[in-house]
Amino acid sequence: MKKEGISKYKLVRIAAESLRNSLRLHFDAVLLFENGSYPSAFQLSVLSLEEFAKAKWIEHYVWSAETNEGYPDQEFEQSWLKLLYQHPEKQMAFIGREIFEYSPKFAAFIKKRGLEEKKQDSVYVGLSRLKGAVDTTSRISTPAKIKKKDAMQMISLVGSEFLEICQRIELEESYFSIEQMDEIFDYKIYRNLLNWPYRTGLKSKRWSKVWFDRIDK
Repeated sequence: MKKEGISKYKLVRIAAESLRNSLRLHFDAVLLFENGSYPSAFQLSVLSLEEFAKAKWIEHYVWSAETNEGYPDQEFEQSWLKLLYQHPEKQMAFIGREIFEYSPKFAAFIKKRGLEEKKQDSVYVGLSRLKGAVDTTSRISTPAKIKKKDAMQMISLVGSEFLEICQRIELEESYFSIEQMDEIFDYKIYRNLLNWPYRTGLKSKRWSKVWFDRIDK
């Protein structure tokens, strides 16, 4: 029983609502993509990725605490809760437990804050920053630099995760350790996910060989 810090009820509710919000952002990204607004589609897709990662992170926190030695103390919990507000941390959490199934180049891109910077570039016009200062000699960046391929790749990546969940629920009747999260994935969601015609090359079991070849070297 959780007796201090954030309540289990709130953790479960945040996890479920974050997942629901992630799906909303994903389908909004699809709509923008279909209407040719690729920078905004890309941005919303990255936000969907972050919300999904947050939902999974909280679910794992609850599951780990309840199946092992209980919830951590408030000091640890506060430090962990702060991570849920840090975008690059959530982006890394998205690939974290299956990192060897992702393109090493993509993993390095996230780790070096490349995805976060690209997300910002998809929204704002501005100059590059260099060592904490604005680089006045840099080229002006505009959202137009985000192309159709960028949005397609990101939407496909997030959508493939959702499809995997639907398929696992269909086969095993559950995917998450929090029941309320499983209940979000109904037939309508599954059907809409299947309507997306593209696939991503960022995640595949074939990337495991690339990772292990690097380790061997």
